[in-house]
Amino acid sequence: MKKIIMFTLICVMAFAGCNKTINQVIESFRGGQEGNSWNAVKLDKETAYYNDYLGISYTIPRGWWFYDVSDDNFSEIRGDITDVISMDVAYGDYENYTYSSLRLIRFGNLEKSTHDNHLGFSLDAWSIEEENDMAGFMKYFETYMLEPTEDADYSLLESQQITIKGKPFELRDYLVSRAADDFCVITLTCEVKNGFFLNITVDYWPYNTKAKQAIIDSVTRAVGFY
Repeated sequence: MKKIIMFTLICVMAFAGCNKTINQVIESFRGGQEGNSWNAVKLDKETAYYNDYLGISYTIPRGWWFYDVSDDNFSEIRGDITDVISMDVAYGDYENYTYSSLRLIRFGNLEKSTHDNHLGFSLDAWSIEEENDMAGFMKYFETYMLEPTEDADYSLLESQQITIKGKPFELRDYLVSRAADDFCVITLTCEVKNGFFLNITVDYWPYNTKAKQAIIDSVTRAVGFY
């Protein structure tokens, strides 16, 4: 299957070459909602993670479900990660692009009582050798990430620029159409230190009419730059 998704929400093996399309990944997340396939932990306290090299932090709210963090790339202790040499960086190439990627964290607001509350978050950071600005990165992002697969079609619903904590973000909202059901994916992307782009990917159900604003509000509260 061509054009696979590198920013998988739960596939820890993604950066070792085992990649999944968005719809496969979300299916795994949703299976987890019903207690079928993964070992998420409901957080009993607000938890912050840091990467001093990139100068970013992210705080997961109490009561949300934590799935996975790359300890080499995101630490609960500020000051742990200050050098790219100590991080777990995945390198690869795709067509005319050469990339470096950092898997950071996966978590979500995964209420079992109703799909309306489902928001599955994935954070990664990317550096593209051939593209050093936002427009170039987004071109790579959509070329590599979002070509239709044999079981899903991707269409852009909205694209806009917003500012969060003084940083310009590219917000894009996609509909993923499948025979079984449809779902939506929001991506929020900003440039961080040393040519790396922080990419926050969040899935939600199309009939969750409050999801988009809830995602923006959540990211605004949670993300930090220093």
